Amino acid sequence: MELKNKTVIVTGGADGLGLSVVKCLLEKGAIVHVVSRNVERHKQIMQEIQNTNLFTHQADVSKYSNVEKAVREIGNVDILINNAGVWLEGDLIKNSLENISRTIDINTKGVIYTTKAVLPAMLSKNKGIVLNISSTSGLEGRKKSSVYCASKWAVTGFTQSLKEDLKGTNVRVLGFYPGGMNTTLFSNAGNDKDTSKFMDPMEIAEIIIFILQRPEGINMDNVVVNRNK
Repeated sequence: MELKNKTVIVTGGADGLGLSVVKCLLEKGAIVHVVSRNVERHKQIMQEIQNTNLFTHQADVSKYSNVEKAVREIGNVDILINNAGVWLEGDLIKNSLENISRTIDINTKGVIYTTKAVLPAMLSKNKGIVLNISSTSGLEGRKKSSVYCASKWAVTGFTQSLKEDLKGTNVRVLGFYPGGMNTTLFSNAGNDKDTSKFMDPMEIAEIIIFILQRPEGINMDNVVVNRNK
């Protein structure tokens, strides 16, 4: 798809991989709408980037009313990039009920809610892309991250099932599964994990842009990206 003048929603686009994707999209001439909860970060990135094609919307993706309001404000959407996510690790018995609910609400329900909000208009014009950024943790179990893996496996199932539902339409559903990246995902969760040797989010963002730019007759789905060990 040609990205120039296309309207794109990036959830969780105020930092990390999401912000890298936003910057790459703007370079291609896309009209980018960042949807996230962090109003202060919205102000910062608007000052840092200063691009007339960049817009921000405060919304908690785990609340459908928030998402629906943001999508109404945006109007036409050509591409949805479901990127918002939080990290949770540790033994299940030590995970608080609050953190378990928050992880499922944002990582899983956030993807479902945002997709549900944009899908009717995409189907009406019979065109669009939904790109769900999951994780390699959505493809294999990991020690001490059962809830996080569960949230990402659910996204994998949702992505694959929705793709089946939309066969025969021109709305494409793509799954993207990156490994660990050097972002604030872990530190935001209070984890001091050393991410310095993890993948560069800008390099991963460039791969996402490449996927989005494929001709409409070509699907790059279930793309897994990991650093060589």
